Amino acid sequence: MKIKTILLLLACIFLTFPLATAQQANIRGMIIDEKEKTPIEYATIALLKQDSTLITGTTSDQHGEFAIRQIAEGSYILSVSFMGYQKYCTPVQMKDTEYYSQIMLHPSSIFLNEVTVAARSVINKGDRISILPSETQIKSSTDGIDLLNKMQLSHVMVDVISGEVTTAGNGAVQLRINGILVTYPEITALNPENIIRIEYHDSPGARYGDASVVIDYITRKKESGGNIRGGAFHSIGGGRTSIDDMLSARYTYGKSEFSANTRFIQRKGDWIREYDEKFIFPDHKLHRQEIGEPTLFNKKVLYSNLNYSLQEQDKYLFNVQFRYNNNDFPAGYEDRKSQLYTSGSAIPLSIYDHTAEKSHSPALDLYYQYSLKNAQSLIFNIVSTYINTQNTRIYQEKKEDIPATDILSDISGKKYSLIAEGIYEKRTGNGQFTGGLRHIQSYTDNQYTGTTSADVSMKQSESFAYAEYQIKAGKWSYMANLTLSRFYYSQHDNKNEKYALQPSLRVTYNPVQDLHFRYSAALKNNTPSIAYLNEVEQSIDPMQLRRGNPGLKSYYSINQSFNATYNKGIFSTDALVTYDYEHNPIMESVFYEDNIFVKTYENQKSFQNIGFEIAFNIKPWKDHINLSVIPCINRYISHGNEYLHTYTMKAVRVNLDFSYRNWIVNFTTITPPNRNVYGEQLMKGDLMHTLMAGYKTPVWSVMAGLHNPFINVYKSENENWSALNPVKSDIHSKNMARTFVVKFNFNLNFGKQMKSIPKTVRNMDDDPGIMSGNKN
Repeated sequence: MKIKTILLLLACIFLTFPLATAQQANIRGMIIDEKEKTPIEYATIALLKQDSTLITGTTSDQHGEFAIRQIAEGSYILSVSFMGYQKYCTPVQMKDTEYYSQIMLHPSSIFLNEVTVAARSVINKGDRISILPSETQIKSSTDGIDLLNKMQLSHVMVDVISGEVTTAGNGAVQLRINGILVTYPEITALNPENIIRIEYHDSPGARYGDASVVIDYITRKKESGGNIRGGAFHSIGGGRTSIDDMLSARYTYGKSEFSANTRFIQRKGDWIREYDEKFIFPDHKLHRQEIGEPTLFNKKVLYSNLNYSLQEQDKYLFNVQFRYNNNDFPAGYEDRKSQLYTSGSAIPLSIYDHTAEKSHSPALDLYYQYSLKNAQSLIFNIVSTYINTQNTRIYQEKKEDIPATDILSDISGKKYSLIAEGIYEKRTGNGQFTGGLRHIQSYTDNQYTGTTSADVSMKQSESFAYAEYQIKAGKWSYMANLTLSRFYYSQHDNKNEKYALQPSLRVTYNPVQDLHFRYSAALKNNTPSIAYLNEVEQSIDPMQLRRGNPGLKSYYSINQSFNATYNKGIFSTDALVTYDYEHNPIMESVFYEDNIFVKTYENQKSFQNIGFEIAFNIKPWKDHINLSVIPCINRYISHGNEYLHTYTMKAVRVNLDFSYRNWIVNFTTITPPNRNVYGEQLMKGDLMHTLMAGYKTPVWSVMAGLHNPFINVYKSENENWSALNPVKSDIHSKNMARTFVVKFNFNLNFGKQMKSIPKTVRNMDDDPGIMSGNKN
């Protein structure tokens, strides 16, 4: 009996052994454009049973390659789809060998259905998140900024009036096109039809410098031979005028491409600026209150660039660009007229504070990219910039029409800078190595005349050597980076030099397709602005002045974040927790010296910001209705050498998009206005409610609406908690509360098409390095 049982057991083992030891094979391949013979990124690859039941799936990488591993023997169907191409299906017979296929997709004149796009609209790639716009979002968007707003990225805020993009915590935001660092005008010149996806880097590596967030627009590599695009965005209401006009043109001939882009912006209006200020002397207190009068502010900015590129697909790209920016501020943001009432005096002082500033900045950008064998590439970039600034400030006090104070400041600033960078990249299997060298050399010559006279010459240089490696292993992705930096500064006999190591890491875990977790941490060395390092004093008024500090030191900061996202069907949620710590940060200080209150900059003890926000997004009717609600909270702890301040900010952001056929409606609000704390300064942003509706065709679009339709008074407030000089200030205007907004865009395409190699880096310098004596 025992022998029969043993034999039966052995028979079962031998019968099941082939099934248990059957080898599982892999499917690998490359997705290629049939017409252009180029790889297609982020195509959707699905493995189906014979009855079309989905088994598993993946997406192609930036080289068009994909892999599906550990597939049991059997008969399957391999399905490949991508927006703008015909769907591809082929039978696959899996055995104990690897299956490889080079799949050609044929371009289609119609888009894939929206359900297919929505299923893969958010792709977590470990080092970034790729968001693919739907057909509805593309058709209802007027430009690149408008599309970004409709895609409703969780931790990004878009001001539909100014076009500015900000993020939680007021970190620096970099905008890029195919890896190239650009400005708002170039994003507004983008045709949404040419945008494939947006790469969202919420923990960018060393290549991106001090950026907290990088938003990279990936556009179609097949571009029109001829294109003219223009737009006008005007806001009119009461005493406020806002103009934002742009015009761009592009033409290709053979391997060459020529392009030009220009944008003109004007912000003009009347508002009232008021102050409630105290001065704490050693033996007494003084209270001053300003009752403001309507005062004009006027800001005009012109951005322009000319570009030429010569390229051989998959081999090299040479690009030369000339940029010119002109800023003209006839009436500064800090301008004011007011009546100043002082405790102990029954007769007020009449205040007149006016600043005019002009600057122009030409820059020449040379770029070369060369592709090597074995997935390697070299990139070289040289940028030369000149910034010329003229700043004039007149401050006057009168008592019963008799002059009491007259302060004149005239600043002439010149800054020359050279930025050089070299990058090497190599992809190996599931990993990628990036190494680079970057050097920034600048020379600044500022002349101060008027009440204060000084001639300040400064030299500053920063050098970086960095190495970064990324790898994906199953459900985990890892990134490690190490940067060695050198900072050097000299002014007369004062010199400062510092070396620092800046490591960073990122870990991503995707347990299932719709759930993602990410943790990142970075140690950064922050250098002081050259505007703070000068030895100049600038009078603010008879009782206070602003002074530079050549003894400022660079400081370390630690930035950590944890992110969890879930995306399923019509619902998605994204939670973010951040913790930022700065050791010996540079923040403002106030001290009393020789009967004057001096405002300067010092290395303080520490600064901390703990933030949490969670985004809820729902699409109840495909992409025709898209609603996002984002509550957030931030806790600020500012620890100075002589103070400790804490502040908690709570806010809710709401964005609603509706589109049907050619009709579009958008509503955006932030309640209350965005606020942040740094040092002893509490800064409150503008209250924003925007309601717009319009009609869009492939050639033109028009929209109209109201900015702040639900408020009667425009208001912006700030506070300074200094123990010696506490200040409350606000700006308000009844005329600027409600404004009527009109937006018009047109797009004309003509001529043949050619491919373009995306430029992967662009450097720029836009810091003039002058210190102003304006009152904050």
